[in-house]
Amino acid sequence: AGKKGSAIENFSCVIYDVSLMNCTWQAGRNAPGDTQYFLYWKNSRDDNETECELYIKGENGMHTGCRFQNVMIEGKTTYFLVDGISSDSQIQFYDEYIELCEIERLTPPLNVSVNCTVNPAGCTITWQKPRASYEKPEHCFTYEINIQNKVKTISWADICKGCIYFSVNTNKYEFENYNVKKKYILKIRARGNSCTINKSWGEWSKPIEFGKPMEYIYIFILLQCLQTFL
Repeated sequence: AGKKGSAIENFSCVIYDVSLMNCTWQAGRNAPGDTQYFLYWKNSRDDNETECELYIKGENGMHTGCRFQNVMIEGKTTYFLVDGISSDSQIQFYDEYIELCEIERLTPPLNVSVNCTVNPAGCTITWQKPRASYEKPEHCFTYEINIQNKVKTISWADICKGCIYFSVNTNKYEFENYNVKKKYILKIRARGNSCTINKSWGEWSKPIEFGKPMEYIYIFILLQCLQTFL
């Protein structure tokens, strides 16, 4: 029932920062101008439907989304219903079942660290799996490593020349192309490899600088000179 084309369109939800979720939508193409939408959701058939507590509002105060807090992901298939009202006509409803684990945007890997040696030249990069609202085994993740040569540029888009990307299924990587005369910038992100985890790439970790720039050579020479005079 309801006016054709009045139901919401482009409904999508994303979970981020472990337990926060945003759902957004657009007004139906044929919805009257005074239409107002309301979102209801429940985690099982036996639960009562709960209305959104914090709406995102667009033009004219129309609800165009909802923000959720303290979302629990594990094993949850959630039912969403968006209904509407208008003084002009009845509004069609929209509903959808969503596996919450499939819409989680993974947080960055934790405790990223780099340990480099000069002889032999190389670096060991280690990290831990992303934060989660429930325990996820290590084998469930794939990681992408981005290593860039740091150069003196203006914008982040120009920071790297010859970016290097690696994908690994462990939480350790041996960077063998390390040049002791260069400085590098490292970022890591994760996605689901198996299990019930989103297969899209998550958020990048904060950039970490490692390696020795050219001043390393000058410091070495200065130390040699000081030893000569002592």
